[in-house]
Amino acid sequence: MTLSNEKITLLSKDNFLNMVNNDPDLNIDNFKKININKLRNHFKITHIVNGKFKDMRGNCFKCLTPLKPDYTQFKNYCLDC
Repeated sequence: MTLSNEKITLLSKDNFLNMVNNDPDLNIDNFKKININKLRNHFKITHIVNGKFKDMRGNCFKCLTPLKPDYTQFKNYCLDC
């Protein structure tokens, strides 16, 4: 996804497992069992924007607009997405 000429990528479980695998202090077997939402909360990152890790929790994961309180039923996505 691109937003105003920015390259934006939502991190997947494979991305997180690659980060864990590259860190000798972390045990990958413990992280394989964790779901993607808990991994995003643990690492406090959700996206890569222009090559930098960003924590976009509280925003729509697709269009990156801030979520309103009444959007909580769609968990991480706004009504339009």
